[in-house]
Amino acid sequence: MELTTDEQIRMVNGQSFFGMGELPHKGVPRIQMLDGGTGLNFEQLFGDIMEKAERPEKGTAVFRKVLENFYQPDLLDTKEEVGLYNWLCEQLRAIIPEMTAPGCYPPGMLLGATWDPETVYQVGLALGHEARAYGVHVLLGTPNINLHRDLRAGRLFEGYSEDPYLITKLAPELVKGVQSQEVAANVKHFAANNQETNRQGINEIISERALYELYLPGFEACVKAGCATVMAAYNKINGTACTENKWLLTELLRDDWSFEGLVMSDWGAVYDPAAAVNAGCDVNMPGPVSPEPLGKAISDGTLEPEKLAISAERAAALARKYALPPTGHIDMEMTDHAAYKAAAEGIVMLKNSPCFAGSEKKCCPLPASSKIAIMGSNGGKLLSCGEGSACVRTNRATDLCTELRRHFADVRLGLYDEADTVIYVLNVAGQEGNDRKTLCIDNEEIQRICELSGYADKHYMRSVLILNTSGPVTGSVFDLWDAVFWVSLPGMQGAAAIADILCGNVSPSGRLPLSFPYSEDHMPTYLNFPGDGMTVNYGEGVFVGYRYYVTRRCRNTEADYARYCFGCGLSYSTFEVHDLRVESGDIENGLELTADVKNTGEVAGKTVVQVYVHDPVSTLTKPVCQLCAFQKVYIVPYQTVTVHLHVDRRSFESWDPDLHAWTLEDGEYVLKATVEDANAIDWSDPFGIILRYDGESPYSWGEHTSVKEIYEDHELKPALYRFIQAHSLSWETVLSTYQYTAMDSIGKLLNNMGCSDEAYDEFIGTLRQMRHLKR
Repeated sequence: MELTTDEQIRMVNGQSFFGMGELPHKGVPRIQMLDGGTGLNFEQLFGDIMEKAERPEKGTAVFRKVLENFYQPDLLDTKEEVGLYNWLCEQLRAIIPEMTAPGCYPPGMLLGATWDPETVYQVGLALGHEARAYGVHVLLGTPNINLHRDLRAGRLFEGYSEDPYLITKLAPELVKGVQSQEVAANVKHFAANNQETNRQGINEIISERALYELYLPGFEACVKAGCATVMAAYNKINGTACTENKWLLTELLRDDWSFEGLVMSDWGAVYDPAAAVNAGCDVNMPGPVSPEPLGKAISDGTLEPEKLAISAERAAALARKYALPPTGHIDMEMTDHAAYKAAAEGIVMLKNSPCFAGSEKKCCPLPASSKIAIMGSNGGKLLSCGEGSACVRTNRATDLCTELRRHFADVRLGLYDEADTVIYVLNVAGQEGNDRKTLCIDNEEIQRICELSGYADKHYMRSVLILNTSGPVTGSVFDLWDAVFWVSLPGMQGAAAIADILCGNVSPSGRLPLSFPYSEDHMPTYLNFPGDGMTVNYGEGVFVGYRYYVTRRCRNTEADYARYCFGCGLSYSTFEVHDLRVESGDIENGLELTADVKNTGEVAGKTVVQVYVHDPVSTLTKPVCQLCAFQKVYIVPYQTVTVHLHVDRRSFESWDPDLHAWTLEDGEYVLKATVEDANAIDWSDPFGIILRYDGESPYSWGEHTSVKEIYEDHELKPALYRFIQAHSLSWETVLSTYQYTAMDSIGKLLNNMGCSDEAYDEFIGTLRQMRHLKR
């Protein structure tokens, strides 16, 4: 289809705050976009409806009052408020006659804690189903997969994990679920958008290796899963804005990863419209965007006409495929179940100790006869979602007090004389646009928690702390309570899920997708966040999260900086894994593993088998271990089941920044399995699978091997000495080279010494024959 230049410009410029351009006369309908990954954002939907109708109330106090009380219209006071409310209801009924409220689903952080791809898929399906009901064509942030780099990041709760492998196995399932409902998924923020401080234009200095190993894999996996759209981020990477970064948006995304969909900007992330289109950013959001800058750029030659034409056609193609009419109906049973399952699978039990001295009976599950007093930061109420674009307003949320009353004899808000159990809900919100200043709990909150836990101890009460937080918190509060649960921001069914866990109907099975440090100054990013002015240096490199904590502890057993490490999570039962073995395959082509897992307790439940890879000796500096496979499994008491796991070649590779390529080093690798966490494995213990890769690599011993490596190896140094003596060459030259230019290659040294071609080939051959010694 031929588009004029003006039509092309219209298609690549947003036309409303959440709407793309349309060309009805050429069969191109309007694309309606909306956040997001935790449910439909009514503030955005209402705002866009009002903008299209040119309603003047958008952004006013009247609009805010109506939005905040949409499900409690009796609280609206003025004629203007009631009038706007009635008008919005009319607009909604035209879209969804049943007026079913959108659901609120757990964010990426809690989905990451499920360690269960199927659960994530079901949430994606529910999100896509509700988007179709409301006539939303592109659901933004499905998923948001920016890595958990620093725990103070304001949008930490939206991301999945500190581990790129876990992200690659979970996030694509949300894409598949959303798009199964004929709604375009949107993966954001591409790339490395890991903080809110100065997010618009912050220049992130990131090593090439960290980019490829940590910050890009999740995006690549979602592209391979067929995501329809990608959102380019606000930030710069090594000096170039993401929206203007040809390497990022064209060479990597399209040429290397074969992405065929549409790239849109984050809202207000285009700083140079022509440069953005030239780089591969197809649509500039939000609208309305003036056509003048691109028109001028076409005239003066700074905008490449063919790039404009391609981007316009991509936008038109997206509209033709996904701009479908609303179905107008939400299956509440299906969507409620998806939200419940995600919360129930993701909630993590961090502590469960006996309540009373001399007793072996643990605090949870609580007896049905329990008389419970609920208290907390917000009167014991759960925060179901974060603020900003991830905020979902709904009347479908469950209530903690109500849900507990379904299971227990007496549940009340506040302390009362007959209570034998106290539950404290600690709320810590997360918000787009603002990073957390600290992981520490507010002093007044700490005082309340200490006083209450002391009261419970004095009166022989069970005590349960619920961490309803947008990320980890630090402090001694964990030590004061009998049981501790991390529910994150659990969505509309969070109260129902934690109630079922507390009563024992569900055994907790969530595992941490990120580590909880003892103190925020123990984080590897502590001195590199949020940067100086408009620049932040990712100085920790590839040592993010458990990669740092486990490596530090392995080097020094007293350097235990993680209170709860990645992969941690308790159950009402106990499990053990043994006999990890290779069934087929090899390092180069991928491995098929099996392991036996036994439920050694008296309660049926789920555990997560985690397999980590360790490279004992490597040319590139590596973390002690990295997750390479996992499987969540349900087991009845005393039963042993066999789990099957796949480990691909990439798990053994590293990105070499000098070669600009993935490399697989020859030598030994070790695989070990655990049902605990990343810090629980003793890598000095010989237990595990030892594998060997003998293929050629850039690091194989040969003419490029450094004098330093040869001189410092107890087998190679004598071999070199014997060779030098046998050919009457100067050992003093070797000593001098080692002292002053030790990184010179052995080939360079031999040539400088005047070694004959025959002798040169002899020693290089010796090196290659000895490569079996490499560990």
